[in-house]
Amino acid sequence: MRELRDKLYSTTGLENLTENLVFQELYNFSHKMKTSTKPQFCVCDICLADVAAIVLNELKPYYCSNFIDKDKHKNYYEKNKEEVQRKIIKAFDIVKKNPHHGKD
Repeated sequence: MRELRDKLYSTTGLENLTENLVFQELYNFSHKMKTSTKPQFCVCDICLADVAAIVLNELKPYYCSNFIDKDKHKNYYEKNKEEVQRKIIKAFDIVKKNPHHGKD
């Protein structure tokens, strides 16, 4: 199964634009937290993974499979960017109340 998935991702350009958008916005948000003098949220890998999982589970995947479809990604990003940003902040609030890091 992994071989087929890897082949389709690498040879046909299959990708999930929702996942790409979430990771881009999560990266931007975490960078702001890392450079902030008073960060509001923990941005360790465990917390980032929890936030990503929460946000991705709330959004519908949007796959494209060729380079022509990928030209549409700018419109997809612009249309969904603010919603993703809101969901990231909401997810950080959830994770902050019950972080998994530091647990045995």
